[in-house]
Amino acid sequence: MTMVTAIVGLGLVGLSACTGSNDKPEDADPTTSASASGTPTTNGPTPSVDPSTDGAIKLRGDWQDTKAKWVVHFHEDGTFVEDFEGVVDFRVGKYSVDGDTVSLIGDDGNTDKGTVKGETLVFKLGTLTRM
Repeated sequence: MTMVTAIVGLGLVGLSACTGSNDKPEDADPTTSASASGTPTTNGPTPSVDPSTDGAIKLRGDWQDTKAKWVVHFHEDGTFVEDFEGVVDFRVGKYSVDGDTVSLIGDDGNTDKGTVKGETLVFKLGTLTRM
């Protein structure tokens, strides 16, 4: 009987070790990741999208970074489409502008933030200029 108890006990210990843990590494930052294009992103609160703001209206149209082979199409309805390295419709979502901050809120759950600087949009991936 003692042998059976020991075997059952060891089996239960083994099973408990296999269940895993929901803990995240202590050094992981849950608010950042990378989008499919490799652009650093923020997974924090989603900015509100209002395509009728002056900032959003000024962005409408096509913007490109030839070095990064990246194009962003800002549409009138507040949506955007990214083309990246020759892949058309690489990423889609909504965009917003708050002051000089542009947020690309992707349908992939990632938000890329950039800055309006004069006639350019500066992101970590690259700097977009109007086409």
